[in-house]
Amino acid sequence: MHSSTGSDTESDVRIRQQEVVAELGQQALETDDLDQLMHDASVAVAETLGNEYAKVLELLPGGEEVFLRQGVGWRDGLVGSATVPTDRDSQAGYTLLSEAPVVVDDLRTEERFSGPKLLTSHDVVSGISVVIGSVENPWGVLGTHTTEEREFTRYDANFVQSVANVLASAIENQRTKSELEEIYGRISDAFFALDEEWNFTYLNEQAHELINPEGLTLVGESVWELFPAATERAFKPKYERAMYEQETVSFEEYYPEPLDSWFEVRAYPSETGLSVYFRDTTHRKKREQELEKTERRFEAIFEDPNILVGLLDADGTVLDINQTAMEYIDADLDDVTGELFWETPWWGEGAEARADVREWTERAASGEYVDFEADLSHPNGDRYAINGVFRPVTNDDGDVVSVIVSDRDITERREYERQLEESERRYRTLAESFPNGIVTMYDDDLRYTLAEGRAFEYLPVSKEDLEGSTPYEVWGDDVGSRIDPALRDALDGEERAVEVSYVDRDWVIYAVPITDTDGNVFAGMTMAQDITDRKEYERKLEESERRYRTLAEYFPNGAVGVYDRDLRYTLTAGRVLGERLPTADELEGVRMPDVFPERTVADIEPLFRSAIEDGRTDNTTTEFGGRNWQVWVTPLRDVDGDIFAGLSFTQDITEQVERERQLEELVEKLEESNERLEQFAYAASHDLQEPLRMVSSYLRLLERRYEGALDEDGEEFLEYAVDGADRMRDMIDALLKYSRVETKGDPFEPVELDVVLDDVLADLQLHIEETGADITAESLPRVEGDANQLRQLMQNLFDNALTYSGDEPPRIDITAERNDGEWVISVRDEGVGIDPDGQDRIFEVFQRLHGREEHAGTGIGLALCRRIVERHGGEIWVESEPGEGSTFSFTLPVAGENDE
Repeated sequence: MHSSTGSDTESDVRIRQQEVVAELGQQALETDDLDQLMHDASVAVAETLGNEYAKVLELLPGGEEVFLRQGVGWRDGLVGSATVPTDRDSQAGYTLLSEAPVVVDDLRTEERFSGPKLLTSHDVVSGISVVIGSVENPWGVLGTHTTEEREFTRYDANFVQSVANVLASAIENQRTKSELEEIYGRISDAFFALDEEWNFTYLNEQAHELINPEGLTLVGESVWELFPAATERAFKPKYERAMYEQETVSFEEYYPEPLDSWFEVRAYPSETGLSVYFRDTTHRKKREQELEKTERRFEAIFEDPNILVGLLDADGTVLDINQTAMEYIDADLDDVTGELFWETPWWGEGAEARADVREWTERAASGEYVDFEADLSHPNGDRYAINGVFRPVTNDDGDVVSVIVSDRDITERREYERQLEESERRYRTLAESFPNGIVTMYDDDLRYTLAEGRAFEYLPVSKEDLEGSTPYEVWGDDVGSRIDPALRDALDGEERAVEVSYVDRDWVIYAVPITDTDGNVFAGMTMAQDITDRKEYERKLEESERRYRTLAEYFPNGAVGVYDRDLRYTLTAGRVLGERLPTADELEGVRMPDVFPERTVADIEPLFRSAIEDGRTDNTTTEFGGRNWQVWVTPLRDVDGDIFAGLSFTQDITEQVERERQLEELVEKLEESNERLEQFAYAASHDLQEPLRMVSSYLRLLERRYEGALDEDGEEFLEYAVDGADRMRDMIDALLKYSRVETKGDPFEPVELDVVLDDVLADLQLHIEETGADITAESLPRVEGDANQLRQLMQNLFDNALTYSGDEPPRIDITAERNDGEWVISVRDEGVGIDPDGQDRIFEVFQRLHGREEHAGTGIGLALCRRIVERHGGEIWVESEPGEGSTFSFTLPVAGENDE
């Protein structure tokens, strides 16, 4: 211990005082001798402050007196025997009721209380007295006195209070230890005996309660078989040592499930085996472990340079403050130790802040955990903010014995949160207005923390689905695995872009890092934009360029050129360049009128200008180099639809012009030949019909005049002759109709097929009734054609269906189906059907599938049908199986859409 000298500086005195408190605190932790500690504390206080006397007064039961338990400087025989009254007028009584140290400058003039005989008999003048413990639960008084009049500083008073706090802690620890020892003393030991074979020979009731909760029969059973886990722990080697070496052993060990308990064991060897005394120490062990854990945790918190920690008495008096907290005020630890926490410099002079702290302390002292946040000021006026908690510390009885205050400086966090909030507000504003896409933010776990954007209007997910989820959970494994590397690269500070497909649309996703003011990445951001239209445009542009290049390079028998508004070629290509047209080098960069002769320019310049100026697509023909050329032009437009160039196609059509001329000559000759053939056919049929009519007339005359005069053979021959003449007449009529389909048909016009069908059914009414036919028809369309020829077409098909119906009454259906720009008309019957081998030739002239004995006919009807359909630009075909009926189908142009 150290004593004070007059030459010591105030700083040296305070340092020695702190050292004394630290030494006494260490002694309190290491010794169980409370009286020695009190004696040493008395000596230390007296020497450190340079006083003659020091005392430790213990409050006696009843609270009316305190007795001098330890002290220094007093006359012999007083320590351990002298008592002092504790009424309110006495110095001891006054001190027991004071939360702050009681400092007496001159006891002779003191008006607050009277000096006790113990002090006045020793000529005491000045001194300091403090309560040991709390005012609510005092243990006694620590005091130091001098015979000289002296003014003590507040550091001196705080020093005496700190020593009193050390004594109070030691007294409380001793009291707790005594209570534990008393509890342990009341526990009666469990006991069991083992023989030399390690079998149980006896267990008392307490032993059964501790190790045999299931009430099994243990006597006579092996301890190792009943408790196999004991062989793997200290039990077996310790017991064997006691048994084989005849030594008493003591140890503590844990036994696992089903006992799950700690045991304190003493094993004594005997002549017959082993006597084992043990007790369950599980509760004590857990308490020690919890206490050790708590102490380690408190030490870690107290020493944490990032946390402000204070230890308070339950009444709010400061017991200790860590160095981190002390750096926030302009004071030393001694300045605040012993002070009420809400009156310390941390809280300033504001009454409201101090009232809040006092309330928080009192609530914690009542057992409540109190979270708090406060805005404070440094000594230089700079503002800072803290956030923390007041935690109650309780004893085994649940009584609060102290309060721990721990808090952190959240000034930077507040500023960071403000900046982050502002940043998020900017990001959200950007995201909400982000066109044609979405913007997201995500954390280190790739979980979205923000999602906005107009694309949510047509996506199958909402922004609520994104926030809190990962890309895999929202977009699926395919898209998630595609964007995962880009998102992680952004968290590493890189910028990435990746293209994906989602819900049949193309997207480009940009992943970028988000950094704080120090440049550290704390999150990532993605901007996903729908590029479906752009990709489609790029695809079409690429395809267009590919087609153009292919067309330009392989354009048959011609060339392709691109020109600007001055009619200046910017690009030319084609196989005839350099042969029949100038080379690409001669054309590119040169205006079209400067390349070609005036006659050619006169033909094509208006065409070129109409494309670049008016947006027209057109073509014309011209001559150049002794050859004929076809020239097409069309405007080239950008994505906005504006014309930026013209495109020309030039093709050598010299051979085509010559072929067309030859073809025109050939067509003219064919038309003359057809006209002559038609005249011949008409004349021939007319000339054939006259003798045929004469033959028919005379044959019928013979038939009437000589009826009954001819024998049976004669009658038969005459019948054959008449039938042959009739069939010849029908064939001539049919041939005449066949030859006139192209030349004698009416001009095409809109025709209602329903009207045509009604006329046909009326013409065939007698045949329909004779056969008992059942005819059904859908509503038929309006087509472009020759009404008379269409009537002939449908009459022939219906007549065939009635004729070849077989033995059953005919069933005929007619339907119509639209196929692009034409109608498909189908006539279906359930007649005899047509063999597949004959289906190709039934539309030829004079081709019959049945003999004349089976069915009459000219063999021209279906050929005439095909001729009519072909004149209308259509096709006719049959689908049939023998015995299953036939379906004749033909196509006709939709009304108004035929282009002859």
